[in-house]
Amino acid sequence: MIPKYLFKPVADLDVLAKILGITRQELDDLYHSSDSFFFLHERKQKSDGSYRDIYNVKKKLKIIHGKISKEFLKKVYYPDYLQGSLKDKDFLTNAKNHLGKKILITEDITNFFPSISKKIVFEVWAGFFKFSKEVSEYLAELITFEGYLVQGGKTSSYICNLIFWSRESELVDYLTKKGYKYTRYVDDITVSANKIITLKEKTDIIRRIYSLLKSVGAKPNRAKHQIMPRSKRQIMHNLSVNQNKPSMTKKKKNMIKAAVFECEKKFQTAPNSKEYLKLFNTTMGRVNHMKRIHPKIGDVLQKKLKLIKPQNKF
Repeated sequence: MIPKYLFKPVADLDVLAKILGITRQELDDLYHSSDSFFFLHERKQKSDGSYRDIYNVKKKLKIIHGKISKEFLKKVYYPDYLQGSLKDKDFLTNAKNHLGKKILITEDITNFFPSISKKIVFEVWAGFFKFSKEVSEYLAELITFEGYLVQGGKTSSYICNLIFWSRESELVDYLTKKGYKYTRYVDDITVSANKIITLKEKTDIIRRIYSLLKSVGAKPNRAKHQIMPRSKRQIMHNLSVNQNKPSMTKKKKNMIKAAVFECEKKFQTAPNSKEYLKLFNTTMGRVNHMKRIHPKIGDVLQKKLKLIKPQNKF
């Protein structure tokens, strides 16, 4: 149940430079100036009024991040309880783990990425990968900004999946023996059970999750903590999971249908405007998302949109 890296650890910086396809001098230069390559790409307001900062990285370091991902992070075996930002795993596969359960407990981690310090990232390289201290220090510096992990980096989600690497597997083993199902989708933790559980059992589950977060300096978003019995609507990733397959809420489906209707109206008056192109692309993305969950409805809406596709690409 534990993540695994079965390749030989990197012991010195000359070997690291060779793996990354750069000279030792270039590696040293990047190490000493890595913060200057990060820049704020987008600031998104969250439902609670706070902001999520999305960063990007200038090309030279971005290429190195890609190589770090390819040579190390993508070669890790990630167990099935990890569902976020991994090949063949996403919000939908995560939701399918918790269908039709008698109880659903969801927890959200507050500002997860910026709460992960360089020290914790170093411990992933040194403890999990078993790289030398010097190599681990360089890698931790290259992928963090001002001492912390940032959202948007090519390596960030992989690191998030590994920061609890030993402690999380112990928690999963414990919960599995108790008859619970545990998954984590980056910063969303879900535990479900096919049986009625007592208040004492619920408290024990939550306490253990919060202890896990505390071990790396992360904190739960208590406002998003939810315990959902089957008698009420059970929601995760904005999907209902009460039944034997995930489903969008009626409100969500109607909003997407309304967006398609809005496209049809806009097409009649301004089919080749920049505004319509933006509306069309956004709506098509929402319909494609819907089609994965409700194929028949999504297919009908997708065909409607294809009939009113804008011509100008600007």
